[in-house]
Amino acid sequence: MKLILISLYIRSWLKSRHSRLVEPSDFFVLSFLLIYVPGFIFNPSGQTTLNGLHLPSEAATRAEIGMLIMLAAGSTVFILRRYAERRFDSLTRQVQEISTKRSALVIAGIAALCLAVMFSLLMISPEFRKFKLDILRFFSFQFEGSDYRRLRNESYSDGWIIEGILARARFTVLPILFCLVLYPLLEKKRLIFAAGLAALIFVALPASLSKLPIFFFIGYAVILGACRYPRFLDIRLLAAMLVIATVIIVTMLVVLYTAQYQSAVINGTVLPLNLAIERIWGETYSVIVRYFTVYPEMLSHTGFSGINLLAKFFGLPARLPDIEVAKVLLGNDSGSNPGVYFLGGYAAFGMPGLVAYALLGSLLLWSLDFLGRKIRVASLRATYLAVVGMNLVFLNQIALHTALVTYGIALVPIILLCLDVLVRRIVREENCQAHRSAYS
Repeated sequence: MKLILISLYIRSWLKSRHSRLVEPSDFFVLSFLLIYVPGFIFNPSGQTTLNGLHLPSEAATRAEIGMLIMLAAGSTVFILRRYAERRFDSLTRQVQEISTKRSALVIAGIAALCLAVMFSLLMISPEFRKFKLDILRFFSFQFEGSDYRRLRNESYSDGWIIEGILARARFTVLPILFCLVLYPLLEKKRLIFAAGLAALIFVALPASLSKLPIFFFIGYAVILGACRYPRFLDIRLLAAMLVIATVIIVTMLVVLYTAQYQSAVINGTVLPLNLAIERIWGETYSVIVRYFTVYPEMLSHTGFSGINLLAKFFGLPARLPDIEVAKVLLGNDSGSNPGVYFLGGYAAFGMPGLVAYALLGSLLLWSLDFLGRKIRVASLRATYLAVVGMNLVFLNQIALHTALVTYGIALVPIILLCLDVLVRRIVREENCQAHRSAYS
């Protein structure tokens, strides 16, 4: 049954595509298949040596059923998408692109000014200055494991600037500005200068003590650069690149873990390669089984209390399923256990919630592809593909409702569509004025 549904999911996804060019949803589909399917097939029990948990077989069975439901829901939406897009041409029609060097430079200049103003204002805060010094120490491998955990979990956990402003902007506003600044340089093939500027912007603002932003901002830059050459946006090439990227990520994690646990590596008590492999494939699927272990056997389903925005709206006490799962199974101060997007629905409402989130997630992928085809300004279209495509990868580790609000999957398309309308109107007015001047 597993292999049949996995094959159906892949086949229906491929059949639903109307061209070989990459669209935002492809980043989630490929990353989901790469991250979760190996564990689903080869390690359905969710047991790993990394955490030493003994998860019940009943929870593993429910987790398998949950994965099968997600694959079935995704396949259904892909089949519906294929039928609808072949029946109604307007769903796949891509508007003509507007590409002017002047507009790209003006947009890049405004974006650079916004970044400079944001950085200058934040530098007023002593908390932000100390945070950036710790970031530089982190990148220069000056932290041992205990220092790193203390700084990450305690020093900045309650700061309104770090956890309030930067955390909200890191994967929403900042990636948009980051891409808009780099686009003219990549278009002119100034790759070295673009790489240097990208590193400067990243360290100045989005960088944190987490490794995750490093991978995502590299992804934004790579996809943005690929938009300069359409042949690099072939789905087959993307699949190959993701496999290569996985190898690179494993290598980078090995380097980072080696630096983070220097003494333990020298003593032979920590093997960085094993740690990286279990962190990527073992722990990711294990988290799914953990949710089915905790709910509803150990804790009741959260209901609307597990959806922070709705909990505030209804005046309910907020519950955080990712933290609850970690606390129940791993103890206090064990961080969080974020999982694939449909787990938020399961934690809140059980299997009905899982089915609803699985369907809504698949429909969201379809709608984001549709909206991306309606952007006409070249730099904004490339930014849309880079930011939305990469941010959809968050659905592999964040509940659907959290990804929509906190990780920009709802906000980024709205911002870019509004900017597209504004820039088109300005270009249209300039063309009209130039036309009138020519005949006056």
